[in-house]
Amino acid sequence: MTTPINPTNQFTPFLESTYNIPEEADRLRPYLNDKLSQISDVVNDKVIGAWTQSASSQNGRKYFYDTTSRLRNGMQFLARIESYPAAGSITLPVPKEMSSQFVVFQVWGSASKPPTSMPGTGDFFSFFGSGNPKITFTMTDQDIVITTVGLGTGYSGYICVDFIPDGI
Repeated sequence: MTTPINPTNQFTPFLESTYNIPEEADRLRPYLNDKLSQISDVVNDKVIGAWTQSASSQNGRKYFYDTTSRLRNGMQFLARIESYPAAGSITLPVPKEMSSQFVVFQVWGSASKPPTSMPGTGDFFSFFGSGNPKITFTMTDQDIVITTVGLGTGYSGYICVDFIPDGI
C-alpha cells in the first residue's frame, strides 16, 4: 500500500486524470508498479472518508438534488456512547462544524453488551430514531438526546449521522 501524499487529507491520493508514462525501460517498471499501487489503494476503498469522534468529515459521497447545477458533498460524524443509562436520558453535542443549513439524511445507532465469562450473555443490536423500544433518540441542530427504557446496564455504542452541510 502506498502512503498518501498528504495523510491529513482523507481524500488523498485521488486518481490523476492524465499520466505521463516514461519511455525508458529502466523507469517504466517502477513507474507502473507505483501507479498501479496508487490506483488499487483508491479503488479498494469502497467509501472514501473517515469516521471521526464528535467532528464531521466528508464521507466521499456527492449529491445532486433540486438542480444539477449544484453538487453537494456528503458529511458524517460519529458520537461514541461510553455507557447507555439503564433508564433515563443523556445529551450529546452535535459537532460545531455543522452549518445552520444542514440536512440529515441518515441517522442510526448501535448498542452492544459484550458477553461476560458466560457464553450467550452478549447482546448486540442496531436502532434508528424510534426503531427499538429500549432506545430512542432525537436530534436537533445543537444536540442528540438519547432516551432508554429498561435497557439494563453494561451497554455502549455509537450514533452515526450522515448529512449534507449546505442543504438549501
